[in-house]
Amino acid sequence: MNARLLILAPRGRDAQIAADLMARNGIGSHICSDPLDLVARLDEGAGAVLVTEEALVPGDAQALAAWVAGQPAWSDTPFVVLANGSRTPRTVAATKRLEELGNVVLLERPLHAEAMLGAVRSAFKARIRQYEVRDAVALAAAQNRILEFAVEQAPLKSTLDAIVREVEALSTSGMIGSILLLDENGHLRHGAAPSLPETYTDAIDGIAVGPMVGSCGTAAFRKTPVFVADIANDPLWTHFRDLALEHGLCACWSLPIVSAQGDVLGTFAMYYRQTREPLASDMKIVDFVVRTAGIVITRARTENNLRASEVRYRQIVEGAEDFAIVTLDRDGMVAGWNSGAARLVGYSAKEAIGQSGALFFTAEDRAEHVPESEMQRAAAEGRAVNERWHVRKDQTRFWGSGLTMPLAGDEGGYVKIFRDRTGEHEAEAALRESESRLRFFGDLEERLFRAADASQAMQSAAEMLGQKLEASRCAYADVDADNDRFWIRSDYTAPGVESSAGTYSLALFGPRAAADMRLGRTLVVRDVAGELQPGEGREMFQSIGIDAIVCCPLVKHDRLAAMMAVHQDQPRDWTPGEIALIREVVERCWGHVERVGAEARLRESEERLRLAVENAEIGFWDVDIVNERLIWPARTKAMFGISADVPVTMDDFYTGLHPDDRVATTAAYLAAADPELRALYDVDYRTIGKEDGILRWVAAKGRGVFDASGRCLRVAGTVLEITARKQAEEALRELNVTLEARIATAVAEREEAHEALRQSQKMEAMGQLTGGVAHDFNNLLTPIVGSLDMLQRKGLGGDREQRLIAGAMQSAERARTLVQRLLAFARRQPLQSVAVDVAQLVSGMGGLVESTTGPQIKVIVEAEDVPPAKADPNQLEMALLNLAVNARDAMPDGGTLSISASAEAVSLGHPSQLAPGTYVRLSVADTGSGMDEETLARAVEPFFSTKGIGKGTGLGLSMVHGLASQLGGAMTIQSRKGMGTNVELWLPVSTESAEETSTAYRPVANVTGRGVALLVDDEELVRLSTADMLAELGYAVIEASSAEEAVSVLDGGQRIDMVVTDHLMPGMTGTELARHVDTTRPELPVLLVSGYAELEGVDADRPRLTKPFRKDELAAMIFALVE
Repeated sequence: MNARLLILAPRGRDAQIAADLMARNGIGSHICSDPLDLVARLDEGAGAVLVTEEALVPGDAQALAAWVAGQPAWSDTPFVVLANGSRTPRTVAATKRLEELGNVVLLERPLHAEAMLGAVRSAFKARIRQYEVRDAVALAAAQNRILEFAVEQAPLKSTLDAIVREVEALSTSGMIGSILLLDENGHLRHGAAPSLPETYTDAIDGIAVGPMVGSCGTAAFRKTPVFVADIANDPLWTHFRDLALEHGLCACWSLPIVSAQGDVLGTFAMYYRQTREPLASDMKIVDFVVRTAGIVITRARTENNLRASEVRYRQIVEGAEDFAIVTLDRDGMVAGWNSGAARLVGYSAKEAIGQSGALFFTAEDRAEHVPESEMQRAAAEGRAVNERWHVRKDQTRFWGSGLTMPLAGDEGGYVKIFRDRTGEHEAEAALRESESRLRFFGDLEERLFRAADASQAMQSAAEMLGQKLEASRCAYADVDADNDRFWIRSDYTAPGVESSAGTYSLALFGPRAAADMRLGRTLVVRDVAGELQPGEGREMFQSIGIDAIVCCPLVKHDRLAAMMAVHQDQPRDWTPGEIALIREVVERCWGHVERVGAEARLRESEERLRLAVENAEIGFWDVDIVNERLIWPARTKAMFGISADVPVTMDDFYTGLHPDDRVATTAAYLAAADPELRALYDVDYRTIGKEDGILRWVAAKGRGVFDASGRCLRVAGTVLEITARKQAEEALRELNVTLEARIATAVAEREEAHEALRQSQKMEAMGQLTGGVAHDFNNLLTPIVGSLDMLQRKGLGGDREQRLIAGAMQSAERARTLVQRLLAFARRQPLQSVAVDVAQLVSGMGGLVESTTGPQIKVIVEAEDVPPAKADPNQLEMALLNLAVNARDAMPDGGTLSISASAEAVSLGHPSQLAPGTYVRLSVADTGSGMDEETLARAVEPFFSTKGIGKGTGLGLSMVHGLASQLGGAMTIQSRKGMGTNVELWLPVSTESAEETSTAYRPVANVTGRGVALLVDDEELVRLSTADMLAELGYAVIEASSAEEAVSVLDGGQRIDMVVTDHLMPGMTGTELARHVDTTRPELPVLLVSGYAELEGVDADRPRLTKPFRKDELAAMIFALVE
């Protein structure tokens, strides 16, 4: 038999996967391209065929069905079909092909390697048994034909030719047979050689036997078999070597044909056209042929003297000890009985002769008149083949194989020749039973595999076993041995038999049977009523209709876990094979249950592993060296900067490595794949992303997988991105290296921070002081400014009085400016932040700065096209003028003043300590005397001045610094003694355009009284001055000294058209009063007035006026309010 597996699987990689699986398990295979190729390969021979269901659908698959139909009767080639599974309905064409194939084992998808391998191995075993049966049948048939030739009255030459042809036909190795006959002079003569050339047979005809006369002459001389495997080099063929080689004969085995007396009658030779040693299969038929040829030759030589020598005839017959030869007279009585018959049947000739020829037939055959029928058939047809059970003298049975033929002559009668073929017959029966068991267990495994759960699997097994044994009932029971009970959930029952499902007590089996089952001993009862006594389970069995039972327990871990029981409703003689079948079904069912449980646990374990790997952000890799394939999941690809859907090869791995790590990483991988080293692949390396160019650190581990020969099949393992860890390690190394320097820097920075904090606290305290002073001072200035403004406007007095009033107003304005600077320093000056075109503002102030600094100072203005800055234009102009005056005072002998504006990007660590972003930088630089480090450190302190007494307030730089901070910017100063000073204001960029926020000057219209104004202020002088201004503007004024008094006025029902209120007052504040008005009289406008510009809790859009103020400033606010 050609022991290979033919594979036809056109879809995907099914064929290659199957071939690889077979190769790993030592099974040869061949992948066929299409059904026609498969048919061609089948003609060359095969152990089995593995085919997918879709391969059976094409039209040329009909050729496969035709080939199957054309197989010899003994051949039933097994097919293992990989079915599509329940998700894909089977086509009509596929169903038809499956029916045509016949010997089919279906495997449903998804496939399992163990199931496929088991099915193929079972198919191979079945195919081998088919060949064994074929050979056994062919051998038996040939032996029968040879026996027929032996008993026929054919010429010796024809009989020997027929015997040789039968032997040649049985050979699978191209054997050429030859029979030589030994004559009275010791020479070998040609007897039969139908396949040898006549030139050869003529050349050896008449050779004398001797010790060195080829194979045949030597065998006849030695009277023992002679096997020459290589004629060209064997010394026995020295004189005949050239003759044999000339005719293509390379090996010759020869056996002497001897008579019953041991005389050499001739030789039987087997020639081969290749050098080879004898095999047991070759010798099985040869021994029979030699004995039969001896009988034939003996018979031929004695036929001429048969009538004259009965004794000689008897010797020949007696010599055939392997055959029983019995002669019968016309009435079927034994007339002759050779020694072979005596040995086989057990009766001596004296005992047998005269007895009926039915002496050795079974009682059943005698009852059926088989002996008589056999003689009648022999008389009618010339022969009657005999293949049946016979009985010996001791009543044991044997399977007799032979034939009966009529005897010629006047006396007539019959001769019956037969031999014992019990072993062969039982082997054939065992083979058939084995094949039946194989098919049964194949179907059982398929049903178990398809079962949804253990309960369904057990039900399927019970049904199949019950049908197989033709039992009344088959049940599977779970056992709770601790509680002395078992329950049958469901069972198989034959038609008309009730189910035994239910719960039972183990005690019902009786104490002995229950104890035996706990020990794993099978309970076998052939006749319940006859074998069991009361209390041994007889009552329970009979109550549910059981007259015979086999109960097979399953004991696992020393505990009775389950039972499988087969019931019969009548006594039954259970055979050992049936009992063994039940036991194996129980073991397989339990194995299936355990396997399903193990698979479920494996899936759960794999799921836990998958979740652990995903949560740990671990990737894996698998290098399939045999198929040159690299497997990377998406996580691993990401570590090399490759998208999840992009295929990868080992080139991507090598090119993705950092050049400095490529050599070491490659060496580690090669060491892991080396059969001698088999090292652990444990390496950290850097990758450079193929698509993103990002540098990453990766930790990889893995090992090689090797086959039995030491070849590395694959290298697989895990990867983990450790970029963050490496960065942390590097940072730690740097920290360790620079720790001392950093500590020193940190100490210095801490001291600096402490100093800055002290300065900040000092500034904050000063700010609170100056803010409070400014607030009170504004309250004092308000009536002064208001009164002087009224005197100026009314022109009271003469020129001298007006000069005095103007001087007083100038002093008041200077006081007002001083207060504004104090407020700016204290960051309590109200800012009207808008988008300011700094370049335009700087350019517009160029003339003012030049007139302020004088002709000795050269003023340079450089204003780029910069984005609008967020600032208060009035305060910014004042700050710029302050800085210009400071620069002028630093250059008494003249110099250059440079004013510039530009957009600058600020990053981390900038001297301004601003947040990163784009800012407008306003620079005022002079070439004056500059400042030393001590002066520079105190430059922004309030009231600190270097100009001398009466020449400066010491609030200029403080005001600028406060302004920048209020706007969300910063001020920086660079200065060195004798090198000039550069002051830079860093202003935030506005999100609005300057055009959108700029407002043109609107002259104040004449405000005429349109009602009653409620004036609220706790300062009487302020209230008096403001009331006069409101009266001049045409309003009737109602005064209130507190907010509570104002609420009373409002709630009193008087007409009020406008409320003007101070903000900070004892008790209720002006803001709280305004909110009260918004709630009770929302149509009434409210104007807040305060000398403390920072109004906490006041809405940004609430109209307000800062003290001190003139009449026109009050008028402007009222105009805007009422408008």
